[in-house]
Amino acid sequence: MITPRRLFWIRLSRNQRDQLRAWRSVLDWTVCLYLVLPGLFIGGGLYREVLLDMPAWAIKLPWTTLYPILLLFLLFIGQVRIFVEEADRLFLLQRPAWLQSLKRHGIAYTLVMKAFVIAIPYLLLLPFLIRVEGLTWTALTIAYAFTIVMGMVLALGIQLLNGKLKGWRKGTLETISLLLFGAFYLYPMIAWENDIVLMAISLAVAASVMLLLLLVSIKAPIHFEAEVKTENQVRLRSTELLMSQVIESKPLVRVKRPYLFRGSQRLFRKSDGGTILAEMRLKAFLRGMTHIRVWLGFMSATTYAVSLVPGPIALFLVAALTVIGMSWLHIQWKQWFAEAFIAQFPWSKAAAKRGAVLSRFWLLLPLMLIWSAIAGYKLAGAVGVIGATLLCTAIWIGLSLFDQRKLEMDVNVTESKGQPFRKGS
Repeated sequence: MITPRRLFWIRLSRNQRDQLRAWRSVLDWTVCLYLVLPGLFIGGGLYREVLLDMPAWAIKLPWTTLYPILLLFLLFIGQVRIFVEEADRLFLLQRPAWLQSLKRHGIAYTLVMKAFVIAIPYLLLLPFLIRVEGLTWTALTIAYAFTIVMGMVLALGIQLLNGKLKGWRKGTLETISLLLFGAFYLYPMIAWENDIVLMAISLAVAASVMLLLLLVSIKAPIHFEAEVKTENQVRLRSTELLMSQVIESKPLVRVKRPYLFRGSQRLFRKSDGGTILAEMRLKAFLRGMTHIRVWLGFMSATTYAVSLVPGPIALFLVAALTVIGMSWLHIQWKQWFAEAFIAQFPWSKAAAKRGAVLSRFWLLLPLMLIWSAIAGYKLAGAVGVIGATLLCTAIWIGLSLFDQRKLEMDVNVTESKGQPFRKGS
């Protein structure tokens, strides 16, 4: 006889089989034999060597600062799954008790999965947190429980708001909520080395909020259409990831008025192809709320991290965060440059490179100025703010000019050989 509990386990088992089947289509025995197993063997050996003879770089790294930032990104992954399907409207909508039972089982499943996923980085970095930072088992246990509770607070909050808001209201509320969530999580986690009482108080407050959200979520009705859409997206996430490198995905065309740059005003004086590309990329970036939310989250988390470390480490962190930002912008540029509207024009190699360098310069410069100002203040006070910002700007301009000069030399060499570049050649 089918019961709500049995229905949940049937759908959970089927979902696990589908995910396993998708990954097995890529990770067959040849890939495991020649790539996965050697990678695990080599990685395990390197990890063992680091633990046996702790290197200097591992001792100098601020683990209590970098580690909470890593966990914060993990908390954004995973949400409450109810395992509803489109065909359920013929039966389950007539039985609200069954839907509520599926919701309770989904919340319990989410809690177990978050505890398992968060435990992996804890176990891997546990020796560094104990031997390098000198954290106690009490602090580690409280931090682990606090991370799980905060992950459930985020998951339950998203589940309650699912389908309730749309448009700019939804984007604004999500942005504000994520910023507040990140601040409330990072502040006690970064201070866990010296203030275990603050961590315990934060755990108690977060647990109270989680219980309140849990009671509200259990009694609240389910927004069926929104839950079905969310379930379909989560179920197909692995397949989309695996097929993204095989099948070319077409962008979804949305006709709506942007919040920024509603007109066709110019941003730069020059009118060459590279400048036009940079303008188009900057406008497209700032008009997309998805990019803005990711960029604001990255800026808030990284700025907070720079403000908490000592001055010399802050300088190192500014350089590392700059490299991370450049890498993300490079990936976003490749995706944007491959869109159908942009790809239909025969951009030259020089124009494409100049557009990428110029747009990257202006997108990353504000963040670098904020990071360098904080690092300079930590090193030399108010005078260090001016010096650090000027030095950061000079270095960033120099790197951009170097990239542009290198591109011009490459283009001149290519043209001298009689091989002009065109996109798609």
